[in-house]
Amino acid sequence: MLKISVKERMSNGGSPQGGGRRTLLSLHIPDTAFAYSDIHYQSHHSKLSRLITLVYNATFFLVCLLAFLLVFENLLVVPQWLQVAGRMHPLLLHFPITVLMLYGVWVIIAPRPEAGSPVKYWADNVLLLGAFTATLTAMMGFMLSKEPGYDASALYWHKWTGIATAFVSFGWYAFRNRLPRHLLPAKVLSGLTMVVLLVAGHLGANITHGEEFLLAPLMSDNQAPLVAMNDALVYAHVVQPILEEKCVSCHNPQKAKGELIMTTTELFAKGGKNGTPWDTTKADLGLLLTRAHLPLDDKKHMPPRGKVQLTDDEIQVLESWIRRGSSFTARVVEFPADDPLYRFASNRLTVAEDENSYEFAAADDKKIQELNTDYRVITPLSEESPALSVSFFSESAFQSSDLSDLTPIKDQIVELDASKMPVRDEDLKLIAQFGNLRKLLLNFTDITGSTLGELAKLPHLRELSLTGTPVKATQLLALKNANALRNLYVWNTGIKPEEFSQLKKELRGVSLESGFRSDTVVLKLNPPNVINKEQILKGEAVLKLEHQIKGAVIRYTLDDTEPDSVNSLVYKDGIRINNTTTLKARAFKPPGWYGSEVMSRKFYRTTYPPDSMRLLTKPSDRYKGIGNRVLIDGIKSNRDQNSKKWIGIQEEPLIALLSYDRPVTARKVSLSIFQNVGSSIFPPVKMEIWGGMEVDKLKLLGTQKPEMPGEKDPGNEDKLYDFEFDPTQVKYLKVVAVPLAKIPAWHGNKGNKGWVFMDEILVN
Repeated sequence: MLKISVKERMSNGGSPQGGGRRTLLSLHIPDTAFAYSDIHYQSHHSKLSRLITLVYNATFFLVCLLAFLLVFENLLVVPQWLQVAGRMHPLLLHFPITVLMLYGVWVIIAPRPEAGSPVKYWADNVLLLGAFTATLTAMMGFMLSKEPGYDASALYWHKWTGIATAFVSFGWYAFRNRLPRHLLPAKVLSGLTMVVLLVAGHLGANITHGEEFLLAPLMSDNQAPLVAMNDALVYAHVVQPILEEKCVSCHNPQKAKGELIMTTTELFAKGGKNGTPWDTTKADLGLLLTRAHLPLDDKKHMPPRGKVQLTDDEIQVLESWIRRGSSFTARVVEFPADDPLYRFASNRLTVAEDENSYEFAAADDKKIQELNTDYRVITPLSEESPALSVSFFSESAFQSSDLSDLTPIKDQIVELDASKMPVRDEDLKLIAQFGNLRKLLLNFTDITGSTLGELAKLPHLRELSLTGTPVKATQLLALKNANALRNLYVWNTGIKPEEFSQLKKELRGVSLESGFRSDTVVLKLNPPNVINKEQILKGEAVLKLEHQIKGAVIRYTLDDTEPDSVNSLVYKDGIRINNTTTLKARAFKPPGWYGSEVMSRKFYRTTYPPDSMRLLTKPSDRYKGIGNRVLIDGIKSNRDQNSKKWIGIQEEPLIALLSYDRPVTARKVSLSIFQNVGSSIFPPVKMEIWGGMEVDKLKLLGTQKPEMPGEKDPGNEDKLYDFEFDPTQVKYLKVVAVPLAKIPAWHGNKGNKGWVFMDEILVN
């Protein structure tokens, strides 16, 4: 209970005359009034004090341990379980940076608090928290630095600035009360600590993201180079920018994961501890593409999970570059116009001049649609651009009228590709009417060169290709007045080697590309090309081959043997096949040329494509293909499990039911199965084929139990399993493929279930 009493006292000895009366108000509070709240506060304060002491002692222990480890660093071996803790370094490092930066700013801008004030108390605790987390982060980073793949020189300053941050922050807390009462020493120490923090963070970013990561947006050197399509190099302007964006952050001199460095062509080609990045003798083209094609959750997938991934277009660019020799000096224009790399480059490269700003108006869309045919394709150069590109196909269907028909859109045509068409000299008069033409391809046409002067009338013509035509040096002189011409391609023409030096003098300002010529160096031919696009053939088919070098002889085999220059069949007008066949072909051209590498391609035959298909088990959402006919659509997938042309299933057997509107007499069923051991994709442990006239009365037609691959067996294969049986009339066929229940102990995903991938079911 509260008691209040009022008393009057006399001042000056109690005399009213000499002083005055004072009224005293007294407030009496019993001792028990705050008994509970005092105990609660003291208990809470005591727990907090014990926690602060515990954190301080833990920080002191870590500082001492870190100093001890630094002394004996050369003898230290970090066990695997501690490597996990070390890899938590990137997860924790942002917290001490934030805490210490906030404390440092507070010290610099805030007045010094009174000793014992609540602000001083809580500020000290923030500093202790920053010191503890900074020391813990430094300890984790120290353990992470013991892993291979980091450049010692790049790691050196990051390690010591991080350790300095830990030591300084702990020392600051330990001697915080011994600093002079004026603010200058504390502010100087705060500023120095913040500078060390920034330097340590910047050096760490350089290791994980590449040099100058922090200032990269401000540096002009990082801007995309201005380069014309005709001058662009495949590696420097197309491949290297992809690698720098997606790969170099982990494969640089400061952080060489797998001992692979991609910052120079020499070190990139050399490879890392797992070998060279590419190998054209392998079906998967080597490590670079194998890692890119692995599932995202695979620990060997590159770029690793959490990093920006390669797009499908970028993977195709890398594949095209590797397939064509992985040259560091090749130019983009040496690639075919329909090659994925060429298309990618034409869409992405920044041109040296603004060629995409055209003054002419766009053509009528209806007219463009009307002029588009199966043999003449008209497309805009880019979205919303009025400029058009025209390409011709089918040599037998081409006529001069196909050029004159383009007159309504002649002002919009800037690119024209009539390669391999029977274009004649008189047709150049028609082409000369396309006043805005910039690029003209007349490779392997019937042009003899007698009317080349017509093309000099084109005021904007920058690129002309006459490769494979019989034009002569004197006829090319008619192009002297083509003022805009910059690139002239005359490979494999009737021009003699000794005439080129004179031509270069006459055609000043024109880059004359004639190919490599030497009497002492022998070059290697590239493999032949297969014109047929379909790999799955219905009935008999004729395979067509071609080679870009005039006079090259193509020899081939159909019995899976290697073709040679003496005994193998010579390709002439076509190759007739009516069964599943592996075609192998090589190109030869003596003298002065080495034979090409072997071109190998498998063609599959199907006699009775099913009318419909139904999956009786649900595939993975990620590997369910496109549409409900993926197993019978007659489209063979490549060796990329992400192509959306494979059915992938893991948890249960893959069961597909095929149906025919009318019964067929089958005697063979073939299953196209994908194997990629590194991605846990194994052949089925068991496969069954069932057939019959009624869906509920099917009989077993065949069964197989494939042998499982071992640790050293080929990792990436496309296999075909054949089931042959007595001729059987069927209206329904059921296919069963059982996945591997337990991956072997030698595999990285040991003990898990294997995947089954299938893309085609062929019935003959």
